[in-house]
Amino acid sequence: MKHTIFKIIIFFAVVTLLSTSCKKYEDFQVNPNQPSTATPALLLTNICISVFDYDPTGPAFASRQLTYYERGNSDVDYSWTSWDYGNYDILRQVTKMDELASEQSGQDNYHGLAKFFRAVLFNQLTDRFGDIPYSNALGALDGNTEPAYDTQEQVYAGILNELEEANSLLSDANGAISGDIIYSGSASQWKKLVNAFRLRLLMHLSKKEGSSSINIKEQFQQIISSPSTYPLMESAADNGQIVFNSTSTSNYYPTCGSLSVGTAVSIEEGMADILKDRSDPRLFSFADPISGMAANVFNNYAGVNAGLTVADQQTTSADASRINRRYPDINNPVNEPLILVGYPEQEFLIAEAITRGWISGSAEEHYNNGITASFAFYDITVPAGYLDQANVKLNGTGDLEKIITEKYIALFMQSGWEAFYEQRRTGIPHFNTGPGTYNNGKVPKRWLYPQSEYDYNKANVDAAVQSQYGGDDDTNGEMWLIK
Repeated sequence: MKHTIFKIIIFFAVVTLLSTSCKKYEDFQVNPNQPSTATPALLLTNICISVFDYDPTGPAFASRQLTYYERGNSDVDYSWTSWDYGNYDILRQVTKMDELASEQSGQDNYHGLAKFFRAVLFNQLTDRFGDIPYSNALGALDGNTEPAYDTQEQVYAGILNELEEANSLLSDANGAISGDIIYSGSASQWKKLVNAFRLRLLMHLSKKEGSSSINIKEQFQQIISSPSTYPLMESAADNGQIVFNSTSTSNYYPTCGSLSVGTAVSIEEGMADILKDRSDPRLFSFADPISGMAANVFNNYAGVNAGLTVADQQTTSADASRINRRYPDINNPVNEPLILVGYPEQEFLIAEAITRGWISGSAEEHYNNGITASFAFYDITVPAGYLDQANVKLNGTGDLEKIITEKYIALFMQSGWEAFYEQRRTGIPHFNTGPGTYNNGKVPKRWLYPQSEYDYNKANVDAAVQSQYGGDDDTNGEMWLIK
């Protein structure tokens, strides 16, 4: 009996071995636990991370919301040089997502998101440099390794059109969007973000209203007057933001555990003064009190003037407020979401458009909505009388400055470089400059084109510099947008 059982075991072992040996080599190259082909959903997740997740300190230093005094460098002062063209790497992923979506039917939501991300990434590039490769970009595989540059006006016209297309493509009727870590698959919320972002870009063009081929005011009016076609954010629940978690260090808030942020970063004096002048309790969420003093008392908070020399900033910092501990605290990896475009900004944009006479409506209503939503983001109720203060309430005198200032506060450590670009557009608020900011006391307007362009696309980048800046690739050069 034992010999019979043994023979049966040997028989099945041989059969198993033979059947396994019949498999081809390629059969062992596929891991059943990992996807072997890319899908639009897989690419979307990574694209969201690339666009929404970033270190917010660099823009905050440039926007004079914070100051850093361990040492001077171009990341914290105005001794700017060149920036890279890294956005084109992300744009290639966006293109691939769009191509993969084309291989299947019913993927219009991914096509719409591709249009949106193209608009965001190309906008970031043109706002940094001026003219950029746009219509001829991303064609290296087709042999176009030296793309011509589009003018900034052409780029803006193109991306505004792409946002129009994104709005028409996105729909909940197309099904949930897999791989979406921003809105959990809701096309209707992406659509609101698309239109809020479009309002931002139209306001970027405020200096060109009436002198550009882009119908700026008319587009703004069209969006506001057709809410069923162009839905907008209704509350902070529609914020375009990424939320962090504690499952992995890669999912932590960007400054979590940062030693330099915890020890050598203070709120900037101008930012602190704006908040103290309004008795604005958001100050207590942005900064810690001066060492040894009680929290939540306005007189116990002070900023460091970024225009001072680094040595003088270090001396001043002993009696100033460091950034609130929650930003670098290793035990607080979630901290707060990072917003790309949020409801408060949208409301300030609408308030500004009404004040400029682009659209009709109550500027005060939208302005107050923006302020209230910004306070709520920090779990703070607007203090009694705050909205009625002379330097806050809209009364026909200095209303634009009040709107821009409140938006500046709401953009603290949020929305990338938007606070800086808004100051570049409006001059509001005044930025402290001096020996500590370098650049001869000037606030720079742009970054230099990357060296790689001079190495591999010299004729086109030279032509762009000549047509915009008289041949001088200068950080103080004024691009078309702000002339």
